[in-house]
Amino acid sequence: MYEAADIDGASVWHKFRHITWPMLTFVNFFVLVTRMIGGFQIFGQVFVMTQGGPAGFTTPIVYYIYLNAFEWFKMGYASAIAWVLFLLMLGVTLVQWRLGQRWQRSVYG
Repeated sequence: MYEAADIDGASVWHKFRHITWPMLTFVNFFVLVTRMIGGFQIFGQVFVMTQGGPAGFTTPIVYYIYLNAFEWFKMGYASAIAWVLFLLMLGVTLVQWRLGQRWQRSVYG
């Protein structure tokens, strides 16, 4: 593909935009989804450093689930929050999947 682009006179930018970037679509999707899930699951740093911080301003959702389940013994509420978190991550992943497929169709024709 790069050789054909060279023969056609494509610049470095055009080769990156029309060949390299579309070939990395699946890698980009994987990295985006795993980083999003990792961002939702931050727990250790908050637990060790701030424990929710001043007035709860650094309390992520996973630490809030932990507090409800093991500090305040609201297991049902913590489970419900975990399910909502799961559905939120599933929804964002599906949106990213659909947008990625639409983008691939526009790139690959």
